Amino acid sequence: MIVCSCSMISAQDIHDAVSALRTKDPFVVLTPGLIYKTLGKQPSCGSCLPLITKLMLSYDDEGPSSAASLPHRSPFDNSPTAN
Repeated sequence: MIVCSCSMISAQDIHDAVSALRTKDPFVVLTPGLIYKTLGKQPSCGSCLPLITKLMLSYDDEGPSSAASLPHRSPFDNSPTAN
């Protein structure tokens, strides 16, 4: 499915970008701009940004490498066994 006809970005492209970004840094803040940058593209009219955001979030939630699936430890917690 083509998500952005201006830059020819497909849903699979977004999925691949999210996967690559999470593999590189599980805690990276995902934004549509970062997705575009990862794909080497730039938004033109911007009408696709809401759909890119929805897809980006859904793909991020489905993968085992999403930050939500990783145990969280506060940097302020000195306990070595904190989850």
